[in-house]
Amino acid sequence: MNKGEFEGYSWAKMVERQKRNPTMDKPLFITVCPTGCLFSRKQNPDQPYTPEEISNETVESYAQGACLAHLHTRDETGDSLTNTEVLSSTIAPILDKCPDMIIQPSAAEGYHPESGDYSYETMKPMVEALHAIDRRYMQSTIFTPVSYYLDGSICLATPDNAVKTVEFLQSHGIKPEFMAHNGEGITNVREWLIEPGILKEPPFISLGPGMHNSTETYPDPWGMLYMMSLIRLVPGECVVGVSVGGRNWLPLTTLAIMLGVDFVRVGMEDHLWMYPHRDEKISSNAEATSKIATIAKELGREIGSPTQARDILAIE
Repeated sequence: MNKGEFEGYSWAKMVERQKRNPTMDKPLFITVCPTGCLFSRKQNPDQPYTPEEISNETVESYAQGACLAHLHTRDETGDSLTNTEVLSSTIAPILDKCPDMIIQPSAAEGYHPESGDYSYETMKPMVEALHAIDRRYMQSTIFTPVSYYLDGSICLATPDNAVKTVEFLQSHGIKPEFMAHNGEGITNVREWLIEPGILKEPPFISLGPGMHNSTETYPDPWGMLYMMSLIRLVPGECVVGVSVGGRNWLPLTTLAIMLGVDFVRVGMEDHLWMYPHRDEKISSNAEATSKIATIAKELGREIGSPTQARDILAIE
């Protein structure tokens, strides 16, 4: 008896008819935050401090796929320091070697580190000083729309300050990235800025579970479920980022990639350990960037370029 070629069972044809799942069908953009102002070399001997170290770490991360650099600066002791000279000496070498990278200096302290304010008054001199050098020196910055207490200081999120600061940033062509450490941040951005029509499209909201003084990402799976809940709260028209801190950053960042977020943030501002179950410290920002880029590619997501990031964020 001659048999024709086997054509598969009926259940296989059901699988064959399934439509593509579009969740991950878009580029992934990687932000690198090379130093921050939290960890010291006592906690990680490889923590970059100097402008040269920070710029070198950023350039090496760019080579591994980072398109946006979130920058803090420090003095020779490792303490937080923000002024035009140290920022310029950090940014200039980055743009010399990576001229299309999006530069995002942290305006958390502005020129008044002791105040802890995310305010118009502290951001204004930073913007004006950096734009006097080159507008590329500050094309984005972080604004945190949540109230918090940290190391004896209290930072209050208010609608008046949010509106005034965002209007000022937008008038200078600077894209605000809203770091929502919890649901309050998402609600504040929506009620204070999106619904009144103040915020230019598209809004850029990043979620910060495990970062600094926010909700922890452990134990499994509750940290993952918490992050998924935050993503669900973000208005649909937003560009969505995830900036996971703490020991569990790698699994949650991988989950964020699978959930289709647009941006993920990596680096030695937020991360001390490479893996949640080992005491292996991150040795460089390029190492963390390469790890995430490799995971994304293995999952079928391409790494987005700075040009593509500008397009999606509407940065000129």
